[in-house]
Amino acid sequence: MTAVFEDKVVVSTAKTKYETKISAGKHSWIADEPASKEGTDLGPMPTELLASSLGACTSITVRMYADKKEYPLDSVEVHVTIDKRSAEDHQFTRVVNLSGNLSTDQRERLLAVANACPVHKLLSGKIEIETNLG
Repeated sequence: MTAVFEDKVVVSTAKTKYETKISAGKHSWIADEPASKEGTDLGPMPTELLASSLGACTSITVRMYADKKEYPLDSVEVHVTIDKRSAEDHQFTRVVNLSGNLSTDQRERLLAVANACPVHKLLSGKIEIETNLG
């Protein structure tokens, strides 16, 4: 099954070291490498962008569910780290902080919802990357 995206992500790097311009639809941002890796440190590293995708998806998914169920969730904050165990073995670790007058059952349900966010499912499943020259 092939997914069809309305807006694709476009990424370009010119001669400004590793400063990389990214756009998706009407949005744009920058990725880069830190000065310690000869970058210009104008934006997050690609691995930080990947971690932020998981964190944002988790946070949004939890917020949507809590709103739908009218849970007293004041805020959700997600901390994500990537542990590179070897060249082909990595582990994402998320810490989900929930603020609000939530019951134990509500907190446990929101944790389960966090594990069902679309980016979590994508990263947990089989991933294939097809690369072509344009």
